[in-house]
Amino acid sequence: MIRGERLYLRSIERDDLARCHDWMNDPDLRATLAQRFPMSLAKEADWVERATRGQDPSEMLFAICLMQGDRHIGNCGFEAIDRDNGTATFGIFIGEADCRGQGLGEEAVRTLCRFGFEELRLAKVRLDVYEGNPAIRTYERVGFRREGVLRQEIFRRGGRLDVIRMGLLVEELVPESRTGARLRPRAAARAAPPKKGTRR
Repeated sequence: MIRGERLYLRSIERDDLARCHDWMNDPDLRATLAQRFPMSLAKEADWVERATRGQDPSEMLFAICLMQGDRHIGNCGFEAIDRDNGTATFGIFIGEADCRGQGLGEEAVRTLCRFGFEELRLAKVRLDVYEGNPAIRTYERVGFRREGVLRQEIFRRGGRLDVIRMGLLVEELVPESRTGARLRPRAAARAAPPKKGTRR
Protein backbone atom coordinates (compact mmCIF):
# COMPACT_ATOMS: atom_id res chain seq x y z
CA MET A 1 0.00 0.00 0.00
CA ILE A 2 1.19 3.51 -0.86
CA ARG A 3 -0.44 6.03 1.46
CA GLY A 4 -1.49 9.60 0.74
CA GLU A 5 -3.59 11.93 2.89
CA ARG A 6 -7.12 11.02 1.75
CA LEU A 7 -6.33 8.04 -0.44
CA TYR A 8 -4.03 5.10 -0.87
CA LEU A 9 -2.73 3.10 -3.83
CA ARG A 10 -2.93 -0.68 -3.85
CA SER A 11 -2.47 -3.48 -6.34
CA ILE A 12 -5.14 -4.16 -8.95
CA GLU A 13 -7.20 -7.22 -7.94
CA ARG A 14 -9.53 -9.52 -9.86
CA ASP A 15 -12.47 -8.18 -7.84
CA ASP A 16 -11.89 -4.79 -9.52
CA LEU A 17 -12.93 -6.10 -12.94
CA ALA A 18 -16.56 -4.94 -12.96
CA ARG A 19 -15.66 -1.39 -11.95
CA CYS A 20 -12.80 -1.16 -14.43
CA HIS A 21 -15.04 -2.45 -17.21
CA ASP A 22 -17.70 0.16 -16.41
CA TRP A 23 -15.13 2.95 -16.41
CA MET A 24 -13.66 1.95 -19.75
CA ASN A 25 -17.14 2.13 -21.25
CA ASP A 26 -17.78 5.67 -20.00
CA PRO A 27 -17.51 7.75 -23.21
CA ASP A 28 -16.62 10.98 -21.36
CA LEU A 29 -13.74 9.30 -19.56
CA ARG A 30 -12.62 7.34 -22.59
CA ALA A 31 -12.36 10.59 -24.59
CA THR A 32 -9.35 11.52 -22.42
CA LEU A 33 -7.62 8.13 -22.81
CA ALA A 34 -5.76 6.34 -25.56
CA GLN A 35 -8.51 3.67 -25.51
CA ARG A 36 -10.99 5.00 -28.10
CA PHE A 37 -13.65 2.31 -28.33
CA PRO A 38 -15.94 0.47 -25.88
CA MET A 39 -14.12 -2.31 -24.05
CA SER A 40 -15.41 -5.87 -23.96
CA LEU A 41 -15.52 -7.63 -20.62
CA ALA A 42 -13.13 -10.31 -21.91
CA LYS A 43 -10.56 -7.75 -23.03
CA GLU A 44 -10.81 -5.85 -19.76
CA ALA A 45 -10.44 -9.15 -17.89
CA ASP A 46 -7.20 -9.78 -19.79
CA TRP A 47 -5.90 -6.37 -18.69
CA VAL A 48 -6.88 -6.96 -15.06
CA GLU A 49 -5.28 -10.40 -15.09
CA ARG A 50 -2.04 -8.98 -16.47
CA ALA A 51 -2.11 -6.22 -13.86
CA THR A 52 -2.67 -8.67 -11.00
CA ARG A 53 0.19 -10.92 -12.09
CA GLY A 54 2.63 -8.00 -12.38
CA GLN A 55 4.94 -9.98 -14.62
CA ASP A 56 6.05 -7.06 -16.78
CA PRO A 57 8.94 -5.26 -15.02
CA SER A 58 8.41 -2.20 -17.21
CA GLU A 59 5.05 -1.33 -15.63
CA MET A 60 3.50 -0.89 -12.18
CA LEU A 61 -0.28 -0.48 -12.00
CA PHE A 62 -2.34 0.58 -8.98
CA ALA A 63 -5.93 1.04 -7.82
CA ILE A 64 -6.71 4.44 -6.30
CA CYS A 65 -8.80 3.99 -3.14
CA LEU A 66 -10.28 6.41 -0.63
CA MET A 67 -9.18 6.02 2.98
CA GLN A 68 -12.74 6.75 4.09
CA GLY A 69 -14.96 3.89 3.04
CA ASP A 70 -12.17 1.96 1.30
CA ARG A 71 -13.69 2.86 -2.07
CA HIS A 72 -11.91 2.13 -5.37
CA ILE A 73 -12.30 5.29 -7.49
CA GLY A 74 -9.75 4.98 -10.30
CA ASN A 75 -6.43 3.62 -11.49
CA CYS A 76 -2.94 4.95 -12.05
CA GLY A 77 0.53 3.64 -12.72
CA PHE A 78 3.86 3.77 -14.47
CA GLU A 79 4.56 2.25 -17.87
CA ALA A 80 7.73 2.12 -19.97
CA ILE A 81 9.83 2.06 -16.81
CA ASP A 82 13.46 2.40 -17.86
CA ARG A 83 15.56 1.46 -14.86
CA ASP A 84 18.84 2.15 -16.66
CA ASN A 85 17.92 5.77 -17.34
CA GLY A 86 15.56 6.34 -14.41
CA THR A 87 12.49 7.35 -16.43
CA ALA A 88 8.86 6.22 -16.63
CA THR A 89 5.59 7.21 -18.26
CA PHE A 90 2.74 8.15 -15.94
CA GLY A 91 -0.97 7.46 -16.47
CA ILE A 92 -4.09 8.06 -14.38
CA PHE A 93 -7.85 8.36 -14.45
CA ILE A 94 -10.52 8.93 -11.83
CA GLY A 95 -13.28 6.56 -12.87
CA GLU A 96 -15.97 7.55 -10.35
CA ALA A 97 -17.62 10.72 -11.67
CA ASP A 98 -18.61 12.00 -8.21
CA CYS A 99 -14.95 11.91 -7.14
CA ARG A 100 -13.71 14.22 -9.88
CA GLY A 101 -13.00 17.87 -9.20
CA GLN A 102 -12.12 17.29 -5.53
CA GLY A 103 -8.35 17.28 -5.78
CA LEU A 104 -8.16 13.50 -5.48
CA GLY A 105 -6.50 13.14 -8.87
CA GLU A 106 -3.86 15.67 -7.86
CA GLU A 107 -3.20 13.80 -4.63
CA ALA A 108 -2.89 10.50 -6.50
CA VAL A 109 -0.46 12.03 -9.02
CA ARG A 110 1.68 13.48 -6.25
CA THR A 111 1.58 10.28 -4.19
CA LEU A 112 2.66 8.01 -7.04
CA CYS A 113 5.34 10.39 -8.33
CA ARG A 114 6.80 10.66 -4.83
CA PHE A 115 6.88 6.86 -4.65
CA GLY A 116 8.59 6.74 -8.04
CA PHE A 117 11.31 9.16 -6.99
CA GLU A 118 11.88 7.80 -3.48
CA GLU A 119 11.40 4.05 -3.94
CA LEU A 120 12.02 3.35 -7.63
CA ARG A 121 14.85 5.92 -7.76
CA LEU A 122 13.43 7.53 -10.88
CA ALA A 123 14.95 10.79 -12.06
CA LYS A 124 12.10 11.82 -14.37
CA VAL A 125 8.42 11.05 -14.92
CA ARG A 126 6.74 11.96 -18.22
CA LEU A 127 3.19 11.95 -19.54
CA ASP A 128 1.13 12.87 -22.58
CA VAL A 129 -2.17 14.75 -22.25
CA TYR A 130 -4.65 15.98 -24.85
CA GLU A 131 -5.08 19.73 -25.31
CA GLY A 132 -8.04 21.15 -23.44
CA ASN A 133 -7.97 18.47 -20.75
CA PRO A 134 -8.45 20.16 -17.32
CA ALA A 135 -5.93 17.67 -15.93
CA ILE A 136 -3.17 19.84 -17.43
CA ARG A 137 -3.61 22.30 -14.54
CA THR A 138 -3.49 19.43 -12.09
CA TYR A 139 -0.19 18.22 -13.50
CA GLU A 140 1.24 21.74 -13.41
CA ARG A 141 0.29 22.13 -9.73
CA VAL A 142 2.23 18.95 -8.96
CA GLY A 143 5.25 20.39 -10.80
CA PHE A 144 5.06 18.97 -14.34
CA ARG A 145 6.31 21.26 -17.07
CA ARG A 146 5.36 21.35 -20.73
CA GLU A 147 8.17 20.01 -22.86
CA GLY A 148 6.64 19.92 -26.32
CA VAL A 149 3.56 19.61 -28.49
CA LEU A 150 2.67 16.90 -30.98
CA ARG A 151 0.50 18.88 -33.35
CA GLN A 152 -2.88 17.42 -34.37
CA GLU A 153 -1.69 14.04 -33.18
CA ILE A 154 -5.07 12.48 -32.43
CA PHE A 155 -8.67 12.50 -33.63
CA ARG A 156 -11.42 12.72 -31.00
CA ARG A 157 -15.09 13.62 -31.23
CA GLY A 158 -14.94 14.95 -34.75
CA GLY A 159 -11.76 17.02 -34.54
CA ARG A 160 -8.01 16.83 -34.34
CA LEU A 161 -6.19 17.60 -31.09
CA ASP A 162 -2.64 18.35 -30.09
CA VAL A 163 -0.92 16.09 -27.58
CA ILE A 164 1.09 17.90 -24.93
CA ARG A 165 4.19 16.17 -23.58
CA MET A 166 4.94 17.04 -19.95
CA GLY A 167 7.81 16.05 -17.68
CA LEU A 168 8.64 16.15 -13.97
CA LEU A 169 12.15 15.97 -12.52
CA VAL A 170 12.74 14.77 -8.99
CA GLU A 171 13.58 18.26 -7.67
CA GLU A 172 10.46 19.76 -9.30
CA LEU A 173 7.85 17.78 -7.39
CA VAL A 174 5.69 20.26 -5.45
CA PRO A 175 4.89 18.84 -2.01
CA GLU A 176 1.68 19.57 -0.12
CA SER A 177 1.47 20.54 3.51
CA ARG A 178 -0.76 18.83 6.07
CA THR A 179 -3.19 21.75 5.84
CA GLY A 180 -3.54 21.31 2.09
CA ALA A 181 -1.57 24.45 1.18
CA ARG A 182 0.84 23.78 -1.63
CA LEU A 183 4.45 24.43 -0.78
CA ARG A 184 6.94 25.95 -3.14
CA PRO A 185 9.29 23.49 -4.83
CA ARG A 186 12.47 23.03 -2.89
CA ALA A 187 15.80 21.83 -4.12
CA ALA A 188 16.22 18.14 -3.53
CA ALA A 189 19.12 15.81 -3.99
CA ARG A 190 18.73 14.06 -7.31
CA ALA A 191 17.91 10.42 -6.96
CA ALA A 192 20.89 8.16 -7.44
CA PRO A 193 20.97 6.35 -10.79
CA PRO A 194 18.93 3.15 -10.66
CA LYS A 195 20.71 -0.13 -10.50
CA LYS A 196 20.91 -1.96 -13.81
CA GLY A 197 18.50 -4.59 -13.78
CA THR A 198 -0.99 3.93 -17.67
CA ARG A 199 -2.46 2.06 -19.87
CA ARG A 200 -3.67 1.84 -23.04
